[in-house]
Amino acid sequence: MKISHVKRRALSTVVTTAMMLTAVAVIGTGVVLWSNSNLRTFENNLAISASNNTNKINEVPLIEDVQLDPHGGAKDRVNVTVSNVGNVGFRVTTITISDSGQTKVNTIASGNIPIHSSQTFSYSYNWQSNLITTIQVQTARGTVISTQAVHP
Repeated sequence: MKISHVKRRALSTVVTTAMMLTAVAVIGTGVVLWSNSNLRTFENNLAISASNNTNKINEVPLIEDVQLDPHGGAKDRVNVTVSNVGNVGFRVTTITISDSGQTKVNTIASGNIPIHSSQTFSYSYNWQSNLITTIQVQTARGTVISTQAVHP
């Protein structure tokens, strides 16, 4: 009886190694691309946050004048003048007028105030004599300022 040995070549080892190297290269490339995009997104968010916080520090709104106007027609009016004394422009988003009996929130669509300028906002509000009226102004960056007025 004759036993024959078939010589096997190591082709399967070479193919397996090539497949493994290809898989590692593809996965490695994917991880590098993902981490780069993730890092860029984080860097962009950090830059925007730093810019917003710096602008918020430089944002200085000032309620320059409040008039409780009894001559506004059928209803009394409140005139609020907001000035920008800071280094950056800002946008007024809401003006809240309140006293012990009522509160009125006024949302503002076009409240942009450039550097070193002011804007007057006028709203109907049934204010009461000898009652403290609180006026609160909020900007798009979240800065809130307030003042109080009393009509004799």
